[in-house]
Amino acid sequence: MSTVALHQKYRPQTIAELVGQPYIKTALTNAVKYLQIAPAYLFTGSRGTGKTSTARIFAKSLNCLNSKKPTDQPCGICQSCRSIETSNSLDVSEIDAASNNGVDDARALIERSTLAPVAGRYRIFILDECHCLTGNAFNALLKCIEEPPPHVVFILCTTELHKVLPTIVSRCQVFNFRTLSVQTIVQHLGIVADAESISIDDQALTAIARLSDGGLRDALQLLGQVSLLDEDITANHVMEIAGGVTETELMSILQAISTNNTFSLLQVARELLRGVLKVRIYC
Repeated sequence: MSTVALHQKYRPQTIAELVGQPYIKTALTNAVKYLQIAPAYLFTGSRGTGKTSTARIFAKSLNCLNSKKPTDQPCGICQSCRSIETSNSLDVSEIDAASNNGVDDARALIERSTLAPVAGRYRIFILDECHCLTGNAFNALLKCIEEPPPHVVFILCTTELHKVLPTIVSRCQVFNFRTLSVQTIVQHLGIVADAESISIDDQALTAIARLSDGGLRDALQLLGQVSLLDEDITANHVMEIAGGVTETELMSILQAISTNNTFSLLQVARELLRGVLKVRIYC
């Protein structure tokens, strides 16, 4: 089995490969197809729903060198596409706003935006967790985001839209990434499990999907974790590793409740609490 984490190995490479975001796929595909590129985008949604991956894909679509114009099918093999995938592109800057959130950082970004692209068509700035920017930093960026140089595109990503200044939001095209349904996650996990020859039943896949809270990245990470068991994976295995309530424990709880057996219920609760305490101690 590959040593690359599953959520990295199976990261989408084109807009069409995005999982569970049909309207976003259509909108971004048409934006590229009809060359209606906005100066600034704001991707918002829960963790693991594809915001940063989509930002990288969009950057590749705009700067793919094997196409004479932006394309919704970046080749993935040209210098631009490969450098974006490895975060080494001179034209695409991924900035962690949590650690670069001050006014001086914003001013430095504005200065960089005046430079022409080195190899691609656009200079693209991806600001991850942009809600961490200070109010002064947002205000410093306001004019640049509203009217950047024609060769510049901003892509802001956040899990907490309410912390982004309304003046910034109003100057961006906002795309809301929805949490994925259990069915969508199970279907994708099944494809990955088959490709990786992971023996896992449908109930276990459903358990992973429910525990991931609609985030595909979390689901793939948990799938990779349980695959290390090197046996036929069941829902009980998933719940044991994730620290949830197994089917056996749940049945014990329900049986104790149905028979009004307070003592048995307290015993199960004690065992569950003891398990939680052990997890906290050893973590």
